[in-house]
Amino acid sequence: MSLNLSASSLRSLLALTEKREKLVAEVQEIESKISAALGGNSSAGITTKSHKTGNGRKAGRPAKSAKRGKRGALKNLILASLKEAGDAGIAVKHLAAKLAVKPQNIHVWLHTTGKKSGLTEALGKGVYRLKTSLGVEADQKALEAPKPKAAKPARKGRSKKTA
Repeated sequence: MSLNLSASSLRSLLALTEKREKLVAEVQEIESKISAALGGNSSAGITTKSHKTGNGRKAGRPAKSAKRGKRGALKNLILASLKEAGDAGIAVKHLAAKLAVKPQNIHVWLHTTGKKSGLTEALGKGVYRLKTSLGVEADQKALEAPKPKAAKPARKGRSKKTA
């Protein structure tokens, strides 16, 4: 590809490039001020060039993994909210908003752990209540997390019969 540029067009390109660099520097300065005002929690700024490593990937910070909660924390939150809701029960979407948890996670918990423990009862589509709120007596042990089943012993191979 051949570029036949005159001196005047090169000067105008140079002027535009310098102007662009000044604007980029100004944008980065504004972003740093915003970041400082937010306490450094802002997202990555606008980059003009794609900085790639030798393997073709963009260089940057590794993605942050989500912090996991303690085991059984969701159970305690759900059971406490269901107990508070009483006989009327509570809708999953309201429960999820109250606990700041995805509705899907609430549904999964209710259909697996909640069903196995026998502590919850479905009132309608997406509405649940605690069975103990109905007056059904439940031990405190039932409110505890169910213990995992013991592992089955390894199976021995079949004995070969010789004819």
